[in-house]
Amino acid sequence: MAFSWGNPLNWFRSYRHLTAFVWDTTNKKREEWAQRQAQRLGSREFAFFRDDLPDEFSFVVMGDTGEGDSSQMVAVDKFLREGADTEFSVIASDVIYPSGRSHEYREKFYVPYRNYPKDIYAVPGNHDWYDELTGFMIHFCDNTFHRLDPNQQTVDPEKLKMLRMIRSNRFFQPNMYFYIDTKFVRLVFVDTGIKGRIGDSQREWLLRVSDDADDKPKILISGKPIFANGQFDERLRDVNDIVNRFNYRLVVAGDTHNFQKYRIPASTNGKRKIVWHLVNGGGGAYLSRTHIIPEAKDMRFPPDLGIRLTGEPDDFDCYPSREVSRKQYGSWLLERLPDAFADHDQPPYHKSFVKVYIRAAGILVQVFGIRHFGEESYNAGPISEWEIPFQDM
Repeated sequence: MAFSWGNPLNWFRSYRHLTAFVWDTTNKKREEWAQRQAQRLGSREFAFFRDDLPDEFSFVVMGDTGEGDSSQMVAVDKFLREGADTEFSVIASDVIYPSGRSHEYREKFYVPYRNYPKDIYAVPGNHDWYDELTGFMIHFCDNTFHRLDPNQQTVDPEKLKMLRMIRSNRFFQPNMYFYIDTKFVRLVFVDTGIKGRIGDSQREWLLRVSDDADDKPKILISGKPIFANGQFDERLRDVNDIVNRFNYRLVVAGDTHNFQKYRIPASTNGKRKIVWHLVNGGGGAYLSRTHIIPEAKDMRFPPDLGIRLTGEPDDFDCYPSREVSRKQYGSWLLERLPDAFADHDQPPYHKSFVKVYIRAAGILVQVFGIRHFGEESYNAGPISEWEIPFQDM
């Protein structure tokens, strides 16, 4: 059965998104989970040690996957093909719709990705927080107890054992925010909660892990994007300041359900650099229209950022294209409905994900688009590809 945001039950099950506009307690609950994880691990560093990773490797990042219907399943075969030579994969935002509950992980996570043999990690999206992150912490951090009561189990151990017979990670991530050190880059994962805020404790942690002695190039993977739909998210200004201050080269985030690429000029210690910001939320949820995005030359960002984009596709690109998006929403009614209500779960789907190669000289990014079930999308090459050299600093 197709998942539908036109079903009022799905909105009712996501009721916390309404209460968050009045009283958002995500930062408090995040800190409670982090305290619990620190007690379990004996450290608040939240470093994820993957000493088995080769010096050069690749990984896939998908975003907003968890509807459990054809709009998610259409991307699975292509993911398995492109993920065959990867060391791990990441889901950035909204693993499970509508409200992140543990009992929906079988249908929307374990079964769809059962044939992927490597680990899958994640950063939560706002929908994963609608059950106070309980499901996420069970299935990605192996924390099966309530955040406030170490004796209260949140899942039946036998049921969890059965789920992990379908697929299981070799290693569980240490927290909802964490980092992985590799030979050439540091991968940093942050949680932006329900409303796009990281909170004081996570901000202090992000500052600390960004200021490494080796000054490695870094990739940030986030729930919500800093740049999306031609706009800058002021709620994430603190994250953007850290990205620009330290040696970040690539930012990948979900939340908006399409692909967008921004070539953002910045500086680190007085040296000019380019930070590539990617919106990567096309992994399975309804399509967010792209034809509402202004042309790069018409995008306006806060003056103090000093950003002026000019050309397409060099400074900005998107998938699907504005023309294709306009056709997708071609009727008078669809054009006036919110994106969620215009989800039709039939081809062309216009799903997407990115594949990142880590090399000694730099980063290679590939973007894959999926329009249909079948060989056309399965055999297609990347719709976009570019290199991010390390030596241009």
